[in-house]
Parts: sequence; C-alpha cells; structure tokens
Amino acid sequence: MKGNTALSNLKILDFTTLLPGPYATLMLADMGAEVLKVSSKSKLDLVYEMGAFDEELQLSANQLWLNRNKKTISLNLKSQKGIEIIKELIKEYDIVFEQFRPGVMEKLGLSYEELSKVNPKLIYCSISSYGNSGPLMNLAGHDNNFLAKSGLLSLAGRKSTGPSLMSTQIGDIAGGALHSIIGVLAAVNYRNITGKGQYVDISMLDTIIPMNTFEGISYLMSGELKERESFELNGKGIYDIYQTSDNEYITIGSLEPKFLKKLSDAVKLPELAEKGSTPNDGGILKTKLIEIIKSKPLSHWNEIFGNLDACIEPVLNFKQSFDQDPQIKAREMIVDVDAGKKTVRQFAMPIKFSESDVIYEFAGREIGYDTYDIMKKLGYNEEEISEFESQDVFK
Repeated sequence: MKGNTALSNLKILDFTTLLPGPYATLMLADMGAEVLKVSSKSKLDLVYEMGAFDEELQLSANQLWLNRNKKTISLNLKSQKGIEIIKELIKEYDIVFEQFRPGVMEKLGLSYEELSKVNPKLIYCSISSYGNSGPLMNLAGHDNNFLAKSGLLSLAGRKSTGPSLMSTQIGDIAGGALHSIIGVLAAVNYRNITGKGQYVDISMLDTIIPMNTFEGISYLMSGELKERESFELNGKGIYDIYQTSDNEYITIGSLEPKFLKKLSDAVKLPELAEKGSTPNDGGILKTKLIEIIKSKPLSHWNEIFGNLDACIEPVLNFKQSFDQDPQIKAREMIVDVDAGKKTVRQFAMPIKFSESDVIYEFAGREIGYDTYDIMKKLGYNEEEISEFESQDVFK
C-alpha cells in the first residue's frame, strides 16, 4: 500500500472532526502515513453533511475527500470498552490528533497524560480554537472569529464597506491544519533524536497572528495603527482587484518597477511608471486605472496581459480553474480517486517530491468501514465482536 512514500513509518490515530484536523491527517495519509479515523456513527459531523452528495455512493464530497486513504473505526468513547480498545490501539498507533474542546479527552480518560502511560513515546496533538491555556480556552470558535481576534480583518476590505468574508477557512487550513502537521513532524524528529514523545498544543488563533506579516510586525515596532486602503497591499496602491466592462475581474499585482512599466505601457498610462505602484496623489492615478480596466471586457485584457509577465491574472471560477487552466492541469492538482463503484474527482496533495511518492489509494469511506478488521487484528473473535456490537461499543 505505502510503497515509496515519505511517511510510511507513521501510524496515526485521528479523533478530529470538521476541517482542520481531518485536512492535516489527509495530507499525512497522502504522504504514506497509516491513519485510523476514530468516529461515532451516532454523532453528527457537520462537514460531512455539507456540500454535494453522491447518491450512488451515499457519501458527501467532503467525506470522500477528507477521509481519503484513511481507515475508519466506529467507537463509542463513552463506553468503557471503547476506551480500552483505544488504549490497545495506542500501543501501535503512537501519534494522536484530537480536536475536541480542552478537557473533553481528559474526561473520557484519553488525555495525553493517560495515554502516554500506555505508550511513553506517544506524540499527541490537540487542535483547538484558543489552545489549552488563557481565558478563552474553553470557548468555541469558527474561522471568522479567529480572523477577527487576530487583527487580520481590521485591514481587510474597503473603507466604505468594512471587512469582508473569504470563501475559505484560513484559520482552519493555513492555521490549524498546516501548523499541526509542522508540529507533529517536528515532534517525530525530536522523538527520533531523544526517544521521547510529547504534547503538541495548536491554537488556531495563535497560528494566524503571524499572518498579519509586514503591517503586524511594523506595528509591534512603531505602535502605528493602519486602516483599510492605507498601504500598498490593502487597496491604497494599484495592487488590487479590478472590474471589467462585462462584470468580470482581474487582479493586478505589478509592484516592482519592471512589472509596473509593462503595465503602464499596456494601458497607455505613463504616469504609473513615473509615480510608482502606490502614488501619494489622493487616488487620482488609481481612479484612472480603474476607469481604463472598466472600459473593456475581460477577453480584451486577457489578450493584452496574457503574455505580459507583469503579475496580472484574471479571477477564475471553479470550472475555469479546475477544468481549463493549463497551469493547474500541468501541476496535476485535480486527480481521479477510486471510490469503489466509481472514481471521484478531488484535490491532489499539493506538495511535489522528487523521490518519494504520494498516494491516492481510495476515497473516503463510510464511518466504521474497517471496524471489524481492526478488531480482528487486535485479537477479538467474532463472538466477542458481536457482543460489543450489542453493547453499543461501535455506536
């Protein structure tokens, strides 16, 4: 199964739901880690219920994607036998991802302190809204909450309309998921060096604080608060999104002089090259650029800017991006994955390796698909498994 993959030596027990943890363990599974997803048939996972649903497979696109390459066992963690089974699995699956509120795993008897008694080399990663310390540690949170508290939304959007939503989950993916992967792989390396496991505490709010980048770090030095549309990267300068005459959009990021000169020549606005990408003229030059772009349809600007190499690109919809864009096709970012009765199209794992392989063995399966096989491997016979079933251990 694992072939020539980078993480074939890792075995992960995944208790996560929603998006951050499942995406993290998806990437690890794509890179060859053996991931066993612990779920409950009787508990709703909101993400599994969202979006497109395949009637033939009786699974949502989200479940088929986020559970890709993962084995799945259904366990009732409120049953004593369910907890005993986890403690048996921990002897082999020595990396844990969990995404409950702080304290939940402790109440279940599955805290790091408890499970590390069973396996001292255990690496245990908790992903939560606000981490395992501080006054908000027990509160729930969603992506827009993290963006709000981090300061990111204070500079996003327009002066006239205020901050705007993004159609993605920055705190969940760029924050919780990717940082948990970094933390766990660093802990694996530390374990390789010292033989010791450890606890990894990921707060989604923490992870997006540094995403304030240049203006955030400048504030820490100067104490100066900026506003929306007040600097080169948030709408003051020509770095922005522009509407065309046919109500399509293009993005212009021609910041450097060589790119700005190409843009200036293409739109016949020589003052751009002279005054720079963020002219201090009260918005006069940018207004001229807005009017020029608005005067022609997107097809015209695609022809003008297509081969210009000046950091100018059209805003694409999913069909244009996933199905038609030659760059995305060349990078093979959409893949067909075996779902049993059919194949389904999904996002590829975005990291490219020169030596190790990435796998797409099977799409996500229904909750508990591997329960019987896992129990047999733990040494239980059919009679015992049937008894556990009647006791709602697999509920």
